[in-house]
Amino acid sequence: MSLAKKISDLRPVGPGLPCGVGKILADLSGEDKKALEMLMNSKPVPGGVSNRMIFALLDEEGYKIAFASVRLHRSKQCRCFIGKNSPFRKTKIETDINA
Repeated sequence: MSLAKKISDLRPVGPGLPCGVGKILADLSGEDKKALEMLMNSKPVPGGVSNRMIFALLDEEGYKIAFASVRLHRSKQCRCFIGKNSPFRKTKIETDINA
């Protein structure tokens, strides 16, 4: 099978479960949810709150999460943002070749 045929046969997969941060946000409510959303939507800057600090804070609060989940969610590169069915996608991905 040629490379071109293999490429044309590729189909994106669904986003699956939300990332670790997405799961935590789904479980939080009120001030805690708003505070974490604001923090995760902020850009890491020198002298500001780092991804490592967020990871340590969540770990201290008892959330079992990977550092990569914090980094990817904050940079909007996790399943929550780039998954096939994510509400944040700018374009719809068609999976049916006849669609």
